[in-house]
Amino acid sequence: MKNGMRNSAEVQLRTALRTLRKPLIGISAISCLGNVLMLTGPIFMMLVYNKVLSSKSLPTLVALSLLALLLYAFYGLLEGLRGKLMARVGITFDHRLAPTLFEATLKLPLHFGPHARNHDPLQDLASIRNYLMGPGPAALLDLPWMPIYFAILFLVNPILFLAAGAGALFLVILSLINEYATKGTIKSANQVHSATMTLLLDARRNSEAAAAMSMGDDLCKRWGSSYVNSISHARNLADHASVFGAISKTVRHVLQSAMLALGAYLVIETQMSPGAMIASSVILARALTPIDQVIGNWRSTSAAWQALRRLRVLTSKLPKAAQQKHGMPRPHHALSVRDVAIVPPGAAIATVAGVSFEIEAGDALGIIGPSGCGKSTLVRALVGAWPTARGEVRFDNALIGQYSPDALADAIGHLPQSIELFDGTIAENIARFRKDATTEQVVEAARLAGVHDMILAFPLGYDTPVGEGGATLSGGQRQRIGLARALFGNPFLIVLDEPNSNLDPLGEQSLNDAIHQMRQAGKIVVIVAHRPSAIFAANKILSVRAGRAEMFGPKEQVLAALFPRIGQPHKPSQAASPQSGSVTPITQPGPAATTGATASEAHPAPLTHSEADAPATALSSRADSLAAATVTNLDATRVQRSNGHAS
Repeated sequence: MKNGMRNSAEVQLRTALRTLRKPLIGISAISCLGNVLMLTGPIFMMLVYNKVLSSKSLPTLVALSLLALLLYAFYGLLEGLRGKLMARVGITFDHRLAPTLFEATLKLPLHFGPHARNHDPLQDLASIRNYLMGPGPAALLDLPWMPIYFAILFLVNPILFLAAGAGALFLVILSLINEYATKGTIKSANQVHSATMTLLLDARRNSEAAAAMSMGDDLCKRWGSSYVNSISHARNLADHASVFGAISKTVRHVLQSAMLALGAYLVIETQMSPGAMIASSVILARALTPIDQVIGNWRSTSAAWQALRRLRVLTSKLPKAAQQKHGMPRPHHALSVRDVAIVPPGAAIATVAGVSFEIEAGDALGIIGPSGCGKSTLVRALVGAWPTARGEVRFDNALIGQYSPDALADAIGHLPQSIELFDGTIAENIARFRKDATTEQVVEAARLAGVHDMILAFPLGYDTPVGEGGATLSGGQRQRIGLARALFGNPFLIVLDEPNSNLDPLGEQSLNDAIHQMRQAGKIVVIVAHRPSAIFAANKILSVRAGRAEMFGPKEQVLAALFPRIGQPHKPSQAASPQSGSVTPITQPGPAATTGATASEAHPAPLTHSEADAPATALSSRADSLAAATVTNLDATRVQRSNGHAS
């Protein structure tokens, strides 16, 4: 559906609604014929009472009966055809919108943040589809015939017309009262039901933690409270429906009996024939049936209308897809970030502001900083998941928005902080579920990520099912397969958010080897890390604090400025790796660099080129004794640095 999403969801919805016009016109024509044929009963009764009984002619009775039977059979065929056509209209409407709304559902958290759970476009689409396939639309299509039936009653006798009109008006007023009384209840019921389902999904997603910490009872009570509230709303809706339905049926039966009694009076007064009396009662019943059906289906009608209104509001808020005649070619040279500010979806305050840097092919950038400083927010903007409120993200000097989704899909590989695999095989997950993926591409990505041998250790190899969310795999296995997925398709930019959080030393070694190979192949790698071993293969560092770029430049100089008393991060698994070398001590920055570091603490800002290239002096003997220490916690090292400056 990549090509289809080039048209916005709002345009897709309008187009789908327009396509309903022609089939509904045809179905209306069928309804017209059906309603004409419904006059067969009243006319047959009038002829039997007025002609057959008076003439006592059996051949006339047989002929009229056969004709009525033929007309009823034709009516039955038309009703069956109308039902099938309405079912196909509902399915076609669903088919046109489902892919667009599914893709919109995937992007809801990216546009609405925590408020995304208030939207369920696919459920709204299902409500509209089920309504179109049900009896509700047929009742609405029969409503225009109600005045025609009343006109026939007027021709029979104006008194009957006035009595029937008064009863119909009462039913219409009753249906409007029903709409007003249930509108708020239906809206509240939908919101409560959505909250209940969200809680259930959250509990299911965290079932392991709930079982380990005996949270089941408390979660059950919380869900139970929400569920009882949902059932209460459903009960209120059922009560409303039963009350108004009972009133509607009662009024309809009273009207039919009153019409029969009034007709008998007119027959006694010789103002109409007995046949017309019976026919008038049948015509009234037929005229009131659409109103009764509309009231009976009012709940589904109202739910479908509200679902359509929600879809219109939602699609109008979704970003419009850029229409480009000439998309940019695949990037291959540079990534530049210019004074970007990022506001998380659903929030009002920027959590990242004033970040600028530029890296080129063959660079590996390590982004470091304390928890909550905006590192993951920044990389979401780099991959195009979150828009920038200010500033620019450019690939090869072209704005990221100037690239087509297809070009970005092939150019970007992303390993998010929270690894979520999809229910499928290992090969399908690595291939990003692309139908055109080849075995060679999957194996190449697995080898590059260093997981080929691990996958072959499974009995089914690449065909091993991972289960829902990758439940059959360990955290480290999920992370390594996620890395292979990020490397699939030979992307130009690879963004890794905490890529070693679940890895053992062997996995970290494979990760760094993969980064080295990516750099040698002329790719750009961006690594967000708390553990220093993840940035061993990086050649540049961006330090972020409080949402702002604190320092940016060559790794050795930035780390020396940030951690003057701590050594350079070790390469992982040195004892097990024949390629591991000695740890290079971090040199202490010269006066210019030291001044820049101090200023950045008070006023976070990127390092200038002069600061990044400042000369370094030798470590003191005390710093030499700490040169081999591993940087394990950014906040702790900042405390040590402050103590060192104070001393």
